Amino acid sequence: MTPHRIGGRVLALTAGTALGLGALAVALPVTESRPATVTLTADAVSPAVTLGTDTVRAGGEVSFTVAGFPAGGTLSVKFDDATLLEQFTIGDDGTVTAAVTVPAGTSAGTGHWLRFLAPQTSVRSADLTVTTASPSPSPSPSPSPTAEPAVKLTGGASVTAGDKVAFSLSGFAEGQTVTVKLDDTTILTRFSKAVTADGTFSGSVTIPASTSAGAHWLRFLAPDPATSLKADLKVTAAATSGGGSSTGGSSGDTDSGSGGRGSSGGSGSSGGSGSTGDADSTGGTGSTGGAGSGGSGSSDSSSPSVSLTAGARVAAGGKVSFRVTGFPAGQQLTVKLDDAEIIGQWQGGIGSDGTFSGTVTVPSDTPAGAHWLRFLAPNPATSLKASFTVTSSSATATASSDAGDGTTAVSATPVPAASGEPAAATNSAGAKARITASQVQPGGTLHFEVTKFPAGETVTVKLDDEDILGQWKADAQGSYEGDVTVPAGTSVGAHWLRFLAPNPPTSLKVAFTVTGAAGTGSASSSSTTAPVLTEEKTLTAAASLEAPVSYATIAWSAAAAAAGGAAGAAATTLFVVRRRPAAVASGG
Repeated sequence: MTPHRIGGRVLALTAGTALGLGALAVALPVTESRPATVTLTADAVSPAVTLGTDTVRAGGEVSFTVAGFPAGGTLSVKFDDATLLEQFTIGDDGTVTAAVTVPAGTSAGTGHWLRFLAPQTSVRSADLTVTTASPSPSPSPSPSPTAEPAVKLTGGASVTAGDKVAFSLSGFAEGQTVTVKLDDTTILTRFSKAVTADGTFSGSVTIPASTSAGAHWLRFLAPDPATSLKADLKVTAAATSGGGSSTGGSSGDTDSGSGGRGSSGGSGSSGGSGSTGDADSTGGTGSTGGAGSGGSGSSDSSSPSVSLTAGARVAAGGKVSFRVTGFPAGQQLTVKLDDAEIIGQWQGGIGSDGTFSGTVTVPSDTPAGAHWLRFLAPNPATSLKASFTVTSSSATATASSDAGDGTTAVSATPVPAASGEPAAATNSAGAKARITASQVQPGGTLHFEVTKFPAGETVTVKLDDEDILGQWKADAQGSYEGDVTVPAGTSVGAHWLRFLAPNPPTSLKVAFTVTGAAGTGSASSSSTTAPVLTEEKTLTAAASLEAPVSYATIAWSAAAAAAGGAAGAAATTLFVVRRRPAAVASGG
């Protein structure tokens, strides 16, 4: 571009001038008489893994350090892409330094490896050689050769949620690292090289305040030789002290005892869930105070909460929409029915702001009556319960009627099938995402298919680049076919699905329209507007990387700017060109 002169000066491109396209920036002309201040940010560090050793005995421990991973996310470590060994929370600087234990039954030989996974990130370690576990050394006088590993809860086997549990170990190997888990799911703490020369160790762990009342257990793990001990534990609910509470549900749990919706519920003197109420940290389906007369029940926005966004009555086989807030950012969300069956799980689905919205399907054989959903997340352990009612059949549910318990019943009338022309998106690498219909009512289902996506990688489908609707694993050809449900609370109008996968990063956007129910005066499903076929092309100076991104974006990196302005940035600048075809080919 030919430079223009204004007042005898050549217009300067400045890296600090924002174009306003998302989080990235491009230079714009400035006419300041003084040099413009330039704020540079460091380039993102490429994900990398370093192992502490390349040889380990079966049952032994491998230390590692990862860097450049998504800050605050969950790091999962797999052995040979098959066995999940452990999960860790990634630090704010994108690093984790820890250790994992190789399964004791691993066959000796070369060709083993560790896989490090995080949202949109997957790195394979260097090859790892596993040797046969060495025979146990001759026992020393201490501990006794006949001593077996043992654990004792020295403060008793009953604890209040939020309090500490003291324990002592014996019969362990000197120098072992001890890991303590709650219910074989949540790592409470790790004591590095804690076991003393006599094979003993004493310590304590804190039971998360959100732990539900009832029977639980602690698992004590140590490597080389692999040791695993279980100690049963009874947890009682943390006492409530009244005052403003965010834990009383808007309708109260069905088993909330004397709290819940009673006259002393909400923010009254006996707290949200009542002194003899449910063990969970929340009651009912709301995120604010209970329905009692005890107070206004204003909530703390940082406290975990869950709400059923489309009501609390549904027919068996129907869908329940929900929203959680205040949950651990970047963690996996699991939804269980009646604390038994997992009916939804989203790995790394919780947003950076601690929120997530989605839907789950109530099994068609669920009996009519009162039920609940359990919402679980790790690091820190979070567990909330939301009650709802299953009607006997779709014919017995009435639309928008008062259920008599402070909730609103929702219609169980089946949502009509999606309609309209197919829509699709492709990228220059040949990856394609396609939906078979482009018009759907809220609560309806869209059928999709992806092809030539990264083989064996997780395909994530998001609504409007916000809510994760589902995650699936692509097959060896990079294909997957399935369905997603548009949340019942989705507004009428234009929306899109985002299809994402890592290794290499792949992102495609397919537009569709949410229509109103017949007779509502909303957008009609008979609209003849052709769906938009979005083609996302990636132009990059780095031939080895082709990573489509959302929206047209120009990235100017700090390092490139320092290396020589616009010319230096050219090597790391990605351009995404979106073109709208004159006509949409039928069939997507």
